[in-house]
Formats: sequence, structure tokens, C-alpha cells
Amino acid sequence: MISFLRGVVASKNESGVVIDVGGVGFGVSMPVSDIAKSGAVGENITVHTYLHMSDAGIQLFGFLTTEEIDYFNKLIAISGIGPKAALAILGTLSVQDLAFAIISEDVKAITRAPGVGPKAAQRVILELKGKIDTAKAVGASAAEASPAFTVRADTGAVNALIALGASPSEAQKTVMQIDPTGLSTEDIIKEALRRMSNGI
Repeated sequence: MISFLRGVVASKNESGVVIDVGGVGFGVSMPVSDIAKSGAVGENITVHTYLHMSDAGIQLFGFLTTEEIDYFNKLIAISGIGPKAALAILGTLSVQDLAFAIISEDVKAITRAPGVGPKAAQRVILELKGKIDTAKAVGASAAEASPAFTVRADTGAVNALIALGASPSEAQKTVMQIDPTGLSTEDIIKEALRRMSNGI
């Protein structure tokens, strides 16, 4: 089992990077988002890896964070979701955005990943909805501000934002990042709209 690689970026392409570890080049398939953040050729890199063996051969999949590989392992445990589909999902959605898509049952957000259809997206939501740490999805700073609001979002505010054109995951994510102490549903909606218009 290869848990991680630490070395130098030897080369990059659209599907991954080659990491030089003590003179041995390891080809690692990575999400497109991680490839972009992996640094220039010649820079040091640490990648958390998953070794996949199949009839087609052996392949290394790599991620820049432990959260990503944790979600990758969750995804490939789902029937019908293979490593390539899981990689596509994590290349399209950040871990936090994927968590919110699952929590809010936002099939459309997950199907933005290349090769992932509605049925596969529904399986992801069905299998993982109860396994998402809501506090982690919202973020530590928000959880510290008000632990209560990490448990559930104001349903009325979320529904109102969806009616106004926000995606379910965007609405859920924005509302859950607002401390509701002393706020009415209307106040939460106004604050959510302000945050979304300012890109917060």
C-alpha cells in the first residue's frame, strides 16, 4: 500500500503528474483542480495516494489533502462509482461543495462532473447523506461562531433562496454559514442574498 508520495514534480499533463521520488518517477492521476494547484515542474510536492488494481492494470490516484482522499474512498465504495468517476467529481466540486450537494440533495451539482449521470449522482447522495460531517462541511470558523446552526439550516430561508434561483447546495451552504442568533427567517434570507451577491 502506498499511502503518500513526497518528491518533486517531474512533469504534468491534463490527467495527472509524474512525481520524482528518489530517482523513480511515479505517474499519479489527480483531479484537474489538484493538478492546477500542484506547483510547477521542479517544485516539491506531497500527494496522498490510493493504489487501484484491476484487470486493466495498476493505477495511482493522488490528492493534495487528506479530506479529498477520504471522500474519494467514500465515493468508490458506492456501487457503480469507480475511481475515474470519483476523480471527476472531486475535480469538479471541492470537498465542501460536494458535502453541501449531498446534504441538500443537489443532483444537478454532482452531474456537472464529466461522465456522472443523474442516477449515479442520486446513488452518491443516497449512500453518503448520513455520513457527512455537517460541521466540517460548514467550516470550523462557522461552527465556532454558533454550534447550533451547523445541525440544520433554516428550511424556510433555504427554500426561499432556491425559489429566487439559487441552487439547493448554494442555498444550504450560505444559510448554514450565517449565525441565526436573534435573526428571523427574513433576516437570514437578506443576509444570505447579500453574501451571495458579494461572493462571500
